[in-house]
Amino acid sequence: MGDLLREMISTAKANVPITDAKAAEYEALIKAGKYLMAASGLKADLGSFFGDFIRRVFVESKPAPTKLHDAFLKLNRLQFVLTTNYDTLLERAWRTLDADVTVCTFRDIGEVRRSLSRREFFILKAHGDATRAGDGIILTEQDYRQILFKEPAYQNMLATMFSMYTVIFVGASMSDPEINLMLNYIAGTFAPDAGPTHYALLTKEKITEVEKERWFKDFKIRVIPVSSASEYAEIEDFVELLAAKGAAGAA
Repeated sequence: MGDLLREMISTAKANVPITDAKAAEYEALIKAGKYLMAASGLKADLGSFFGDFIRRVFVESKPAPTKLHDAFLKLNRLQFVLTTNYDTLLERAWRTLDADVTVCTFRDIGEVRRSLSRREFFILKAHGDATRAGDGIILTEQDYRQILFKEPAYQNMLATMFSMYTVIFVGASMSDPEINLMLNYIAGTFAPDAGPTHYALLTKEKITEVEKERWFKDFKIRVIPVSSASEYAEIEDFVELLAAKGAAGAA
């Protein structure tokens, strides 16, 4: 997040422009971890340049799918992939298997419902799609308020997905406001033993035993520790193992 905001500062200085003093204040907010506040100001400062900035960073750079994305493709029993990233990596990877793979955002509730009812695989970009930057990118405090409190159909759909399907969090920020609200909503709406158990791959160097216990007791999420020391190589191994188990189960 910090790197993205610093790119926004550079873009604002080159195009708006903002003063060096204001840029320094944004840098101070970033260093203090006040990302949402910095994002709100920078998005407002960029104005009409914001959409072009998002496309340049996340689309025109044409990032290449990684070995982990290739491993995901072996999970042929997935119902959906949900991501908070804006980039096109997931759909570019899946289009090597299916050129017409369905890609939705929080604006496409009808299509999400249809895909779920037909058991057709889809990708849901929960915070927006860089190729549709003008149709909503969730980045600022105002954006989060909009999606959390003014999009009830979308929130209900997410609750349905989390209460019907096992979700595995890979590389996700478990402090994301939208994820936290959804988990708390589900925990408060359904009985503690209702619904599937979920899993989260989290950095073992940054999580305590107490936190792991609370994730399961409070949200029915089992933590799978992965090490930053190995640059998270275990994540790819984990996905490969899931794929192998899925293939064996389908045989």
